[in-house]
Amino acid sequence: MVAVTPYNMPRDPLMGANHLTAVRWILAAIVALGHVFLLTTGWEPIRIHQWTGGYMAVNGFFVLSGMLIAKSLDLRRDLKIYAASRALRIYPALIILLLAFVFIFSTMFSRPGGIENIMSGEIWSYVGRVLLLGDPQNAPGGIFAGNLEADFNGPLWTIRFEIAAYILAAVGFALGILKNRWLTVVTFVTVQVAYLGLPLVMDVGTLSAGVMPLMRLSAAFLLGMCLWQWPRARRPHWVLVIAAIAAFLWLGAGFGGELLATLALTGVMLRFGLSDVAHAPVVALPDYSYGIYIWHFPVMQAVMFLRPDTGPLGLALLSTPLWIGFSAASWHFIEKPALRLKPRARRTVAAPSIGTEDNRPMP
Repeated sequence: MVAVTPYNMPRDPLMGANHLTAVRWILAAIVALGHVFLLTTGWEPIRIHQWTGGYMAVNGFFVLSGMLIAKSLDLRRDLKIYAASRALRIYPALIILLLAFVFIFSTMFSRPGGIENIMSGEIWSYVGRVLLLGDPQNAPGGIFAGNLEADFNGPLWTIRFEIAAYILAAVGFALGILKNRWLTVVTFVTVQVAYLGLPLVMDVGTLSAGVMPLMRLSAAFLLGMCLWQWPRARRPHWVLVIAAIAAFLWLGAGFGGELLATLALTGVMLRFGLSDVAHAPVVALPDYSYGIYIWHFPVMQAVMFLRPDTGPLGLALLSTPLWIGFSAASWHFIEKPALRLKPRARRTVAAPSIGTEDNRPMP
């Protein structure tokens, strides 16, 4: 077990040892498991009502991200360091993935393929588009041609929304909106109501393709930011968590089902991720989740390109050791060294702006 805070003071798991890395592993694995079926059958059977496991896992990622980003902004309060840290977390591994796309995937796993693809303007245009937060959802240069899903790396679509959330969160803190607990809640409710309500009053198909995903993921991100502002909400009683799960199982197919699913998932993540007792082997897990997220899909696609008749079980058995290996290499040789380059600054001596009562250590 990991020791609790000295002097017999109750600990706040978010401020010390916790299981959030393990939660991210689980979320990334759920996304990958859904794609095992999607790439072989065209259908994700892991779902409750209409909500697939992968869809909800993405929401879960954004809830956790919002909570941790709010913590970073509130404790450090240095936007230059914040920007550098976020860039170092996202871009080094993404750049390596895109170089693999150019020099390996486009030459060996495309039709007609070949070394000439390295000089293709279409290939490099895709690289630039992804790095500049454009739409990554296609397969330039005939990559993975003939596969059931014609996409190089579908999960990359969320990265531009993640970066947009980072930027908007920084702006909100700079303006003072997201430093205030009540304004944070009001912002979350406003975005959530807009996301739920717009389809009731207009044809959202007429909106730009990114509007509804941005609202969806911003609502999840803001929910996480609210959790930072309200520490006691990070410790929901199991009765509340079970009630949220029951409400989703009963009402999740109707209006507001996604919100119920996100609340239920958030409750489970908080109970496990911010457990009263931190188990050392779980705390010590290396953070492969980002690597899993960005590598599993192209690796699975490559297996399907070489063995198009592979079923879900076969794809899982053949691809999982590969994408776990790539994820491990990404963490140990790219992501972790890049994170060591983050600028360091002393935390502000001022208490976080989350109110005096809820700023006390958690019971």
